[in-house]
Amino acid sequence: PVEAAGQLDGSQVFHDDIAGGYLIWSEGPERKVFIDDRAELYGERMAEFVRVRSGQEPWQPVFQRDGIGQALLRNGEALIEELEAAGWDHAYRDESYTLLRP
Repeated sequence: PVEAAGQLDGSQVFHDDIAGGYLIWSEGPERKVFIDDRAELYGERMAEFVRVRSGQEPWQPVFQRDGIGQALLRNGEALIEELEAAGWDHAYRDESYTLLRP
C-alpha cells in the first residue's frame, strides 16, 4: 500500500491489517491505525473489523465512533460500493487499493 498510503490526509483511516502494519512501520506513532496484522492484540475489535469489512455489520456506527474520515480498501471489497452509495468519493485508486473520502 506504499503509493496509496502516500495519499492519506491527517484524518483517521479505516484500512485492513496489511495496510495497518505498513502505516505503523512508515509513520510510527504519529498515525493512529485502525488495525494491524497483530490480530492477538485486538480481540473483539478484530472480529468487528471483519464484520464491517464483509458487510455483516453496518460501517456507519464504527466510523462515527472512531472518527473515520477516509477508507483505504483493497479493490474489489464490498465496502467500497457501500461507501460510494453513501456519497464517498474516490480520492485515489491504483491496481491494488482505493482511497475514499466523504
